[in-house]
Amino acid sequence: MTPEAVGHLAHEAVLLAILMSAPLVGAAAVIGMLFAFLQALTQLQDQTTIFAIKLVVVLGLLLVLLPWLSVLATTFGERSFALLLELQ
Repeated sequence: MTPEAVGHLAHEAVLLAILMSAPLVGAAAVIGMLFAFLQALTQLQDQTTIFAIKLVVVLGLLLVLLPWLSVLATTFGERSFALLLELQ
């Protein structure tokens, strides 16, 4: 395997990791900011409430996005193995 092929696979893997994690991290950030604002308004400073709500939202979003995420991962795996077999 050439260094260019390894670099290309590593580049694709990093982009795929960013693409797959961005919706989950974005949802957690938005929920965190929203509830931090609400806590500031109500002067309720309980950190476990934010954590529990973010956990439920991220898990729900993960369940909704699981088919799309699995297609992305499977496609990347198939392309990677095809490239490995092609180069040998």
